[in-house]
Amino acid sequence: MKTILLATAFILASVGMAPAADINETLPIAADYDWSGLYAGVHFGYAAGKSNLFISGGGIGGTDVNAPVDPDGFIGGIHIGFNQEMANRFVLGVEADIAYSNIEGLTALANGGSTILKSELQWSGSARLRAGYAFDQTLPYITAGVAAAKYEIIGITGTSDGDIPLHEDTHVGWTVGAGAEHAFTDKWIARVEYRYSDFGSKALSIASGLPTATSVDLKTHDLRVGLSYKF
Repeated sequence: MKTILLATAFILASVGMAPAADINETLPIAADYDWSGLYAGVHFGYAAGKSNLFISGGGIGGTDVNAPVDPDGFIGGIHIGFNQEMANRFVLGVEADIAYSNIEGLTALANGGSTILKSELQWSGSARLRAGYAFDQTLPYITAGVAAAKYEIIGITGTSDGDIPLHEDTHVGWTVGAGAEHAFTDKWIARVEYRYSDFGSKALSIASGLPTATSVDLKTHDLRVGLSYKF
């Protein structure tokens, strides 16, 4: 009887140990990361602007004003998008973002007396297409689309006349860029991205309805880092 009990215990122990021993050998290798799905996140970075203000006959003695008013500074905002990974590992997607900024510039008006021009990019945003190729958890990509920005220029006179609001308008243009993302978990994705945006040229707001030829343009170079959560 003791022999039978010992044999039964040995068999049961052997059967119980076999699955445990085989667990590491039978678990499937994790599949490649799937980039498909909705995501949202935050980003921040630095933007360097290029802007030129032109006023026909607006300087001393009727000379033209042609002044650079290049703003630069830090930006931060949110983004939301959707990716679809194809069978060939190409990833197509759409994304929208908006950023609020501390992007300002101060320029002395050379032929405008003591006036100083202050330029400020208040916010910017875009709606873009994205395309990339997935290397498992890493996704390099390119992006392009429509961009918009609220841009303001003020003339600081330093006199009792006070400041002169020259321009406050929304510019609409285009943006193009490239970047890379890395999914360090199933849900969390880090990114770095460069974008060039051309927001076009518009007449000064103060000159609306007047025959004076005016214009102000705006272009930016942005370097951003961000963090996204994939739903």
